[in-house]
Amino acid sequence: MGLFKKTGSLYPAELEKRYKVSSNVLGVGSFAIVKECMDKTTKESYALKIISKKAIKKGKEDMLTTELDILKKIKHENLVKLHDLYETDEGVYIVTDLARGGELFNQLLLKGSYTEKDAANLVHQMLKGVAYLHENDIVHRDLKPENLLFKDKSDDSILMITDFGLSKILKTNDDILMTACGTPGYVAPEVLSQKGYNKPVDLWSVGVITYTMLCGYPPFYGENQAVLLQSIMAGNYEYDEEDWGEISDDAKDLIDKFLCFDSLKRITAKEALKHKWFTSAADVNILDNVRKHLSPKDTFKRAVRLVQGVNRLQKLSKNKQQTNIDIVQVATVGK
Repeated sequence: MGLFKKTGSLYPAELEKRYKVSSNVLGVGSFAIVKECMDKTTKESYALKIISKKAIKKGKEDMLTTELDILKKIKHENLVKLHDLYETDEGVYIVTDLARGGELFNQLLLKGSYTEKDAANLVHQMLKGVAYLHENDIVHRDLKPENLLFKDKSDDSILMITDFGLSKILKTNDDILMTACGTPGYVAPEVLSQKGYNKPVDLWSVGVITYTMLCGYPPFYGENQAVLLQSIMAGNYEYDEEDWGEISDDAKDLIDKFLCFDSLKRITAKEALKHKWFTSAADVNILDNVRKHLSPKDTFKRAVRLVQGVNRLQKLSKNKQQTNIDIVQVATVGK
């Protein structure tokens, strides 16, 4: 296992009584590993997230507690669902939906056809999940393509939001969060400014994802730190005619509402679900253009640049108070 001492059974007796754990590893992180498991009675397959208590950094224990509280609370078709939970002195074992369809962007590259209408449908599903979270006073704080998984490999598969490791349950609807966390490239400017933020940060992330889904590259990036900071903190982006000429004005209008720099004026998930783009989206194939630009390697390079930008931002910040920064470079299982 690597995360646990191999003394006796690796799993709780009750877990092994109900599930057969596969050697198939779905993902590995700093303090967790995800494996596939199967219900011995129903033969249904699930994802088993195994979290080592010992590996969790001191002071981060509340993140695990929050993640578990959220998983116990949520029930929506566009959110990964908790099925079982086990705990021992060494670890926590979380059984959730197994999303066999793969990550959002990876699957887009494999499609034979992909239209603006298809993109609108996927964004609509994402928004339904976000709206549900926000109605329950939960801020995800790490929405990104890697955390958007298809339930199966069918053409009309449900898209599900996963990984609530950085999520937060608000005490009140107006609760202000200060911890700078998220994934570079998808994080809202108010998070980086360290002036406090709330639910609108998730809509900014949805905006970045929507933009990328329609052209294959993100709206914010830079070849150096100065350009990068100006791009994110000023909210500067554009619609290049060569790549956006066939994309509807309604799509651009919704993106503009997602990427509104003023978080107080940014569209909410509930409002966004009513946007006319979801009924007017064109049935024009945009796969070739998206495929031309969409590259995991390029995305990673931009993420690294953004990490550098965040580090630079911290140094330049006028706020001299100690701030807990937890910016994640790439997708990991258990941060």
